[in-house]
Amino acid sequence: MQKPFTWSLLLFITLFSGSSAFAQSPGWHNPGNNYLATNFFARIDDNFFIAPDTGLIVTSAGTIHKTNDGAQSWTVVYASTDTDTYFRSIEFSADGQFGIAGALNGTIYRTTNRGDHWDEISANITDTSLNDKKICGLAHHNYTFWGVGWWGSHNACVYKSIDSGLHWTTSYLSDTLAAGLVDVVALSADTLFASGCKNIPGGSRRASVVLRSVDAGQSWTTVFQDTIIGGRIWKLQFINHQLGVGSIEPFFTDTVAMIKTTDGGNSWHIISAGARGSTAYGTQGIGFVSPTHGWLGGYYTGMFETFDGGSTWNLTNTSYMDRLNRFFVMDSSRVYASGASVYKYTDTGAAIYHQSPAAVNNLQIPPHAHTLYPVSPNPASGQIKIEYDLQYKTNTVIEIICIDGKKVFPVSEGMLSAGHHVCYWDGTNAPKGNYLIWLGTDEAPIVKKFVLR
Repeated sequence: MQKPFTWSLLLFITLFSGSSAFAQSPGWHNPGNNYLATNFFARIDDNFFIAPDTGLIVTSAGTIHKTNDGAQSWTVVYASTDTDTYFRSIEFSADGQFGIAGALNGTIYRTTNRGDHWDEISANITDTSLNDKKICGLAHHNYTFWGVGWWGSHNACVYKSIDSGLHWTTSYLSDTLAAGLVDVVALSADTLFASGCKNIPGGSRRASVVLRSVDAGQSWTTVFQDTIIGGRIWKLQFINHQLGVGSIEPFFTDTVAMIKTTDGGNSWHIISAGARGSTAYGTQGIGFVSPTHGWLGGYYTGMFETFDGGSTWNLTNTSYMDRLNRFFVMDSSRVYASGASVYKYTDTGAAIYHQSPAAVNNLQIPPHAHTLYPVSPNPASGQIKIEYDLQYKTNTVIEIICIDGKKVFPVSEGMLSAGHHVCYWDGTNAPKGNYLIWLGTDEAPIVKKFVLR
């Protein structure tokens, strides 16, 4: 089933014109391009700007768009004819000439003219029998590209191209390092960091991890591992070569949190931003415009903001900003964020307007593309029936999470078609306590709590 996508709205965006020099108040803006925000099931997963006003976005609807006026208007530069194409990542070479776009259906695309035209080059990636070329994150240094994938995999994979993205080699990581990888950043030609998760042998444990390579991706070591919050380190950003941050998509808590390093990635520590209820499990985006000023957001409206490097946070009611996945810091006064739409931040001295605590507590939760039904009866015992509806074809991972014991029990994994699905988990011998059903999809995780007795 094709993901919802409105071509008439695309035509509007293509024809819409505006001036990037129009007056704006400081802070975040949605500069006239909320055409995807009107579509509940569409998301802009990544953005990359090759100049202050020139950038590209990739969408869950299998399209690539380009702006030349600071995100005020957009032109469709590629639209996949495969309705299963879900673009997750986009990256460009240092000069902005060559670009790569990765999709979660196992296809990869390349441009040689600053994003104006794209060609599929999936056949140029070698030896991907275990991971299906599903690239979640991309990085570059000059004309070398790296890719990692995928978020739900049990065979973490690193891809590399040394010829501007034309041909690629594939390396599988040991399961002692990672199971699935989500993001990668390059600090130099040799130093890389990758983030994701790993399975801990014995006891069904799950850890979020950060890996480092100092030989351009040939070998990797673990520099961060956590089983308390668990989940995945979703996005990474280095503000400079010493200061780095990462967002946590949690498993064992409803607290929004990040990780931070101040010594070049040698050591990392967890910083809590605040509770967010069940929507905290959708925390994904992170961006810092300076060492002190940054944001955390995800698959919920509003986001957390800090002015002191993460020591304290405020939950801001920017009601038009939701489903945040990528912050792209252009310079000290300009940041682009992508999620339900593209958002632009100008003037680092400005704060987002803060609503009263009562208003913040009533932030709207955007609807999910898919539906996970509650466990019935609850409390439950013995065999647990798991029912869910998928709006369209998507990568799907179902896991049962023991919150009290911080254990993860895999149930099913695979690319599933749209429709109603049922599976079962036998909890007869599992410890009693508080649990989650965790339904992970390419769009966002959905959770339902239950008690096992």
